Amino acid sequence: MAISAEPQAGQHSTSRWLSTAEVGNCIRSAGPIFQVLPPGHQARTDIISFRLQPPTTAGEKSSAPFGLKVYNEWLKGDHALLGLSFSQSTASFELDVGPSSHLRDEIELRNTLASLSALALEAAVEQHLTEGGDERLSLSSGGNLYHCPPRPVPGAIIRGTCTCSPPSRHALDAACARLKNIWDGIEDFGEAFDDVRHRISAALGLQIQHHIVLHPSGTDAEYTPLVIGTSSAKALGCSGVVNVVVGVGEVGSNTPKAAGGRHFSKFMPNGGADSSKALVDDFPEGTKVLELKARLADGEAVPDFEQQVMNAIEDISACSEKPFFIVHAVDGSKLGARVTNHKLVTDIQAKLGKRVLIVLDACQGRTESEELDWYLSHGAVVLMTASKFYGAPGFCGMAVVPDSAASLLKKGASIPPGLSDYLTKYHVPSSLEALHEALPAQPINVGLLLRWTCGVVEMERMAHAGPSGREGIRRWVYAVKDLIRREHPNLELMSESSCAISQASQLGGVNSIISFKLLAGENRTALGTAVLKQIHRYLVKDVSGLLPNSADEDERRAAAAICFIGQPVDVGDFAVLRLAIGAALAAALGGNPRGLEMALKEDKRVLDKIEVPLKYYEVM
Repeated sequence: MAISAEPQAGQHSTSRWLSTAEVGNCIRSAGPIFQVLPPGHQARTDIISFRLQPPTTAGEKSSAPFGLKVYNEWLKGDHALLGLSFSQSTASFELDVGPSSHLRDEIELRNTLASLSALALEAAVEQHLTEGGDERLSLSSGGNLYHCPPRPVPGAIIRGTCTCSPPSRHALDAACARLKNIWDGIEDFGEAFDDVRHRISAALGLQIQHHIVLHPSGTDAEYTPLVIGTSSAKALGCSGVVNVVVGVGEVGSNTPKAAGGRHFSKFMPNGGADSSKALVDDFPEGTKVLELKARLADGEAVPDFEQQVMNAIEDISACSEKPFFIVHAVDGSKLGARVTNHKLVTDIQAKLGKRVLIVLDACQGRTESEELDWYLSHGAVVLMTASKFYGAPGFCGMAVVPDSAASLLKKGASIPPGLSDYLTKYHVPSSLEALHEALPAQPINVGLLLRWTCGVVEMERMAHAGPSGREGIRRWVYAVKDLIRREHPNLELMSESSCAISQASQLGGVNSIISFKLLAGENRTALGTAVLKQIHRYLVKDVSGLLPNSADEDERRAAAAICFIGQPVDVGDFAVLRLAIGAALAAALGGNPRGLEMALKEDKRVLDKIEVPLKYYEVM
């Protein structure tokens, strides 16, 4: 029951034998995730059993599937060790330390334990990345609702940063480092969440004093301005709250529900389950949500949209007894559009005074820092995510509250208890005392912390790229649009009047989401949402085997590519697919003179693949 140990540097070459107890101690000292089981747990005395039990996972019940996953990955690597097996019945690893053991020395044992530890760390991160959100995070066939797995996909082409993306290797490594620090006691959760908030502010270069509330998604980030609005309405003696959501159909599909203080999901981030129609506990009943579309059925922008918004506000003001208004502005819709302008904001504020809170929906994350500061300086709450442009795993959102709008969150706000379904103390800075103190400390949303860790490192990478990264965005947009026009007649870009390329408020000064129709049939009719969803699903996997016998080799080669692009958007009379540049690609373009040429080769592969299911979707 012993293993021989090779001498360390500086030691004599005389070998010695480690006792079974020393082997157990070696396993225990390998890290906090190793749990050596007591003697008697196994039938043989020359077997040591241990489990992998990460401190942040659910407990013994999850040990079997977690341990088996790590074991199967370990078998693929270079440190596979004879004598180590995994028992599903006991959910434990079993190490043979008998006289006939194949284990040669202590170095081999420590290498094996190190490889198990590294695999367990990455497996735990991947597991956490799918936790602490709504049902959109639930995995089906290896991916979430948007077909994205919680891990990098080698060889995949990423152009889906207007919807959802798998994390980059760079981002996943950062998440692994953070989780290991927490496991090792180097960092606690409070420090980690504070670090994320501070780094967000620095990476975005925000100059206006503000407070960041981290949210599980951009949708439930709507609850923070709603708390301010309902508390302000009460303090001012207003008759109620009217929440004006603009760009409906081009912003989050559940934004109107959340803007009314309602749940929008089958289950909540902190573990609760409720009807998606139910009001969040103790949010005031009767918040009226006014939904305004900014686009006509033919895809063109509604004429004089800002005036229509103002008219709607004036009509409600005339019919009600001094309601408090929450009015949304949008910079970066699903199609990349800027829906409202500065003049509308200042006109509304001049008219309503203290009875209005402006909310900027910048959830795409494509807005320039100067634009964010303009809104913050005008008292607006800014909603953003890191899971769009910045490429973090879905989903992670935030509400950036300017200090000028934060007084009630510091003291005096009525905090609905139902917010604890979404937020804990860790999500809220202690500077917002009333909100912070009203929330529980548990459960800790490890998944949200790790998703935001992925996001903030991509924010920092983009910030480091500076002007060259922004120029990379601009060059890519013009080049890809030109590629579509020249080589893909079955794909039709949305018109300049409906989706302008120039967008001064956004990174690179352009709309960096490229929206296009798919044309089919003799009449070249633009396809609708149902068919585009089918084609979108085909893009994330090799579908060469689904093609009919008539397909040629070029088509089969194109159909094998793995591509993540933006999900379909229903515009009205038709739907569009979208290509979007993200921070990782923008930073790469800024630092590589040949980067655009390489990126365009990838874009051509994406467009070529889209053409294949477009041709064969009726028989696939």
